[in-house]
Amino acid sequence: MSYEALAGNPEAQQRALSEVAGKASLVRLLPAAGAYSLGAIPLSRDEDGIAVATFPGVCPGALALLRRHLGALVKPVEFDENVMAFFVNKIYLNDRGVNIHTFRTAAFLDDPANDEKILSVKDEHPNPTAAAVDAGHTVLVDVHLASELDDLDSRQPARLDSWRLGEFCPGFRRNGNRWTVWAAGALPQDSPLFIQYSEDYSGGEFFRDLTAEAVREFPFILFPSEVQILGVAKDGTLDLYLDGKTHQVAPGQTPVLGTEYWLVRHGHRFHRKLKVEIKGVWLVRRTDLDVAPPFRGAGALELRNWLRT
Repeated sequence: MSYEALAGNPEAQQRALSEVAGKASLVRLLPAAGAYSLGAIPLSRDEDGIAVATFPGVCPGALALLRRHLGALVKPVEFDENVMAFFVNKIYLNDRGVNIHTFRTAAFLDDPANDEKILSVKDEHPNPTAAAVDAGHTVLVDVHLASELDDLDSRQPARLDSWRLGEFCPGFRRNGNRWTVWAAGALPQDSPLFIQYSEDYSGGEFFRDLTAEAVREFPFILFPSEVQILGVAKDGTLDLYLDGKTHQVAPGQTPVLGTEYWLVRHGHRFHRKLKVEIKGVWLVRRTDLDVAPPFRGAGALELRNWLRT
């Protein structure tokens, strides 16, 4: 079968992939993680090889891995990006997220020893530790996370600098010996930790955000799945998990931690740098908290005042 007529025709591409969805023998040629990572969906198989729908601009390393895994000549057919994203989800993911493996070197796709990991789901579930803060205290945490993601196989779009103002809401501010906490009500007794965290994404992702949350269960995921708070000790010390290692951060400590790695997604290689800045950890008495209604939006007087502090 010739797929030349599908080029630049998203409607025809959708029809072709709708047919694939009902053919288990084709779908089973790739595991879900492989389809997502390599950006590929098998279209047909004959004596000449396997025709594969791909995301635009799939890198040579991804195609080479497809050939090794399928054990046949691979005939890539470039499909529309939105069509591919829809059918990878429909055929393989069913609205379930997939945690893919990351690697320490840029040449990870060139090493066949990494094939099994690229084709499988990353099982990263560090065990929660404890939530041992007594009922009369809570722990306030201020965290800033910066992520820089670069697509090594595609020209980057113009960098933007935008705030998610609709969601932008700080959590607390110190006023002498007391604390103002912006929340809908008193912090729940079963919540030993109240976190304020800001995010700054650049490169292939561009937004800034600030939000706050009363944490009741651990692990608390700040960035899937490399940054997690696993628990908090009685003295307020955090167990902070970062990309395979757990760090203890006690009240008064303000470490800046980081990691970098490479991955493949939709057939493109990416390089990500993560920086986690602990701006403060405080063990405070609940009686020292003054609760005020949350505020959101750039026009709020409270927000303008908060940004000045």
